[in-house]
Amino acid sequence: MMCRDVAEATTDAREGALTGMRRVRFRLHMLICPFCRAHERQVDTTISILRSLPKDEPSDEAREQALAAFRNRKRGA
Repeated sequence: MMCRDVAEATTDAREGALTGMRRVRFRLHMLICPFCRAHERQVDTTISILRSLPKDEPSDEAREQALAAFRNRKRGA
């Protein structure tokens, strides 16, 4: 399994959706690859941060500001 494959399979691994040889290859790769272990830690950190955010819906004004910022950034790219 290559690093790109591991990155794509990380979510499946978290959800217990990897089966058979794919799971074995994933685990073996994680044992030998410090970069993929770092990626896994980043995913775990991101999930942790997202879970800690308030569950309240943003105001209409905040939503419009975020959409405007996204659109402006996309046009500038």
